[in-house]
Amino acid sequence: MECFNGYGNKQARWIYFNETYNNCRQRINANQMKHKIITVITFILITQFSACQKKVNMSEEKFDWDGMACTPKGYPVVVLSPNVFYSSGGKYITLIPNMSDTGGSNWTGSARSWSSQPSPAPDHVSIVWYAPTEMKIYEGEFALPQQKIYNLFKKGYMNYGIPIESKDGKETLHWETYNSLTVGLAPKGMVVVWMDGQNKIEIGRYQAKELDRKEANEVYKAHFKSSGDMPEAVLEKELLSRAVPPEVREIIKQGKISCKQWDDYRLRYNWKVELSKPLEMYKYYIGFFNSEYSGYLPPKVSQEKFNKIILEPGNKVVPNYIGMYVTASNKSNYLIRIETLDEQETIEAFKKLEEASPKAVITVFITIDDDFKNFTVVLKNDKKEIKLEKALFTIIYFR
Repeated sequence: MECFNGYGNKQARWIYFNETYNNCRQRINANQMKHKIITVITFILITQFSACQKKVNMSEEKFDWDGMACTPKGYPVVVLSPNVFYSSGGKYITLIPNMSDTGGSNWTGSARSWSSQPSPAPDHVSIVWYAPTEMKIYEGEFALPQQKIYNLFKKGYMNYGIPIESKDGKETLHWETYNSLTVGLAPKGMVVVWMDGQNKIEIGRYQAKELDRKEANEVYKAHFKSSGDMPEAVLEKELLSRAVPPEVREIIKQGKISCKQWDDYRLRYNWKVELSKPLEMYKYYIGFFNSEYSGYLPPKVSQEKFNKIILEPGNKVVPNYIGMYVTASNKSNYLIRIETLDEQETIEAFKKLEEASPKAVITVFITIDDDFKNFTVVLKNDKKEIKLEKALFTIIYFR
């Protein structure tokens, strides 16, 4: 065995240990790199599997819901075909009633429902309709935000009442979810899609195209079993048979039919509700001119956080009714209910206030008298205030 003595031996010893150290480090680094590669590959595989699993769930998980259609009151249509919500390239289909005349509906409610089998959240809607108030046929096929719809189905809301599956008929606080998707069909090919349940939320606004005269005639003949072409002009007798009101007939006569009214419903303003008294609000409900309504809490959301939606500034559409359950300092409970806000007065007031001060918060200020018998509603910002003279309201006392 060779001994490492003296300078030369020290040098040899240094070389020996240095080589040994480097070899060990190389093996360690190689093992570490191998471990890192395995870790990265495992992470990628798990991520891809999770994403795939999530995608499969969204595309395949089924919910119990129906397809519906509605129109603004006074603007009836006849739904033709195709008339479906669908997903996965047509693998799952939920029908909207074919040949349904929606003349009896309005923009805040659904006209018809078609009971169907449970289906996943749709990713498209396809619809064709005949509009006798315009003597036109519109068609549209629109991609829907499937992830948003799926998330809303999964989230749902809490409701106090008798559950559908109840065996004893007792009221309980239980989870529910949306039970329909509604297609709103307005003049000039305007389309809005909502999700309906105890709450109602807008999914999107879309624009259908008008069929040219030749194509419209073919569709008209096929669906109405007619040997003649679709009439060139709106027929007064058809409007009367469909109970189109005089004011709408006058709009048609003047050639002023438009979808602006329903697009205005969708305009958002930065507003909040404020009360003149220090009342504790423990529940509320609210409806909007664009047909949305809310009042049922999503799971795991506190009432305090839910109240902030109307008590704090935020971009919201214009309300048309509000109900607030409050407790006064003497522990008495009241329902402060704005039953109806006049459409023209309220929307014009919001517009004027925004024009006066575009960046200011608009406050719906409710002044309540000391006896809790009357209240007034004023819209105001830092530049202007407008009293809503036509608002209808009530206050209900609870022990």
